Amino acid sequence: MDIKTTKAMNLLGWKAEEAEALLREQGMSVRIDITTPTVRKPVEGPLRVIRQEVQGDTCVLTACRVTDSYDE
Repeated sequence: MDIKTTKAMNLLGWKAEEAEALLREQGMSVRIDITTPTVRKPVEGPLRVIRQEVQGDTCVLTACRVTDSYDE
């Protein structure tokens, strides 16, 4: 996978670990930045991608924990 493909791929909402695995399988360098709430108590749940961008040769995923009613 090249940078152009990564820019076109929409990973928003994906579980961060699944998005990271997909990108690494394709030979991409990946960095995950985790953000937390500043006002309220953090929630329990999986890390989900809320932003993606390419910086040089690295795909940077920003993720936060969200309650996930779709997980069983």
